[in-house]
Amino acid sequence: MSKTKGEVKTERVLKALNHEEPDRVPITDFFWSLFLQEWQKRNSEDIFIYDYYDLDILVVSPNMDPRVIRSRFIEKNDEYMIYETGWGSIIKRQVEAPMPMFLEFGIKSAAEYEKFEFDDPLDPRRYYDERDDIINTGDTYLVLPSFAETVERYKDDYFIFGSVCEPFEALWRCRGTEGALMDLVLYPDETQAFIDRLTEHMLAIGKKQIEMFNLKGMYIWGDVAYDKGMFFSPDLWRKMFYPAVEKLCTEFHAMGAKIIYHGCGNARAIYEDLIDAGVDCYNPLEAKAGLDVVELKRQYKGRLAFNGNIDVRVLAEGDKDAIRREVLRKLNAAKGGGYIISSDHSVAANVPPENYDYLVQLVREYGRYPLELGEFDEEI
Repeated sequence: MSKTKGEVKTERVLKALNHEEPDRVPITDFFWSLFLQEWQKRNSEDIFIYDYYDLDILVVSPNMDPRVIRSRFIEKNDEYMIYETGWGSIIKRQVEAPMPMFLEFGIKSAAEYEKFEFDDPLDPRRYYDERDDIINTGDTYLVLPSFAETVERYKDDYFIFGSVCEPFEALWRCRGTEGALMDLVLYPDETQAFIDRLTEHMLAIGKKQIEMFNLKGMYIWGDVAYDKGMFFSPDLWRKMFYPAVEKLCTEFHAMGAKIIYHGCGNARAIYEDLIDAGVDCYNPLEAKAGLDVVELKRQYKGRLAFNGNIDVRVLAEGDKDAIRREVLRKLNAAKGGGYIISSDHSVAANVPPENYDYLVQLVREYGRYPLELGEFDEEI
């Protein structure tokens, strides 16, 4: 009996994550809505971009909001929309601007942590009702098919990853970044207790996803850094957040799932800790934060796999020679496995669709093993 495309891709990705060379370097990506709109103008609204490029990984998220509600519109017109999410946040988004403006957060002070209520993480609505685009909230307001319907539809075509948030990613969505950072210092006990509740909430949601479809992969969303370094000291992270990440990794590993940790910015200060916690692969490795996957591969070879690092600024500039140099050089990180290629965050509106076509073309041509990178070959 022949394997499904999903089985072939799962085998390919698992080999890469296990630091083995599969048939070719896996490729996946995330796409901002404004890029998708331009891409669909050139192609068709009926074509799923992951099908078109035959990408290897599809990440599907259930409703992991503390409160199981659909985002509620407060105001909507041709220029902007204002809506409330299940995190208790009120968001304003300009129709032509990708980034959100948070007008209000569900938690106003550390004193409110204890009484903040979580709906049942196993509530069937999280998995079987239509979803908002909760992770990219602010990029656009999307109504998506349910988690279960989406996984069922695509499980034979991709390596499906579920997803959860680590506690700081969840904390700032409830409290705001400024408030969360202040609380970590001024009210550590109250904040730690809430972090523990967030961890248990996300753990239950992640385990449910794996149980439903025997998923072999889980993304953990966790922005704890910006382009110059960590939001807080590595020691504070180790004390307050490391136990949560370790618990998530341990529980998901016990159920047979590999872990890809998505953290924007430059969090190199805690890479060793993430390895110890059980993270298998790090994403997205922003080039604009000074990260270089080839250098990282040399340092962490065999201990941490990588996903990302193709500089979207290069993709946006339109110079094919520069794109070729960027892609072929970064493919050195795939020697011996351990690399899944993608952009260094998401494909934004300023990337011409033909440039992304060229990226995929290069990966298909030069990403087959044994790798032959010519003038861009480097020792690893």
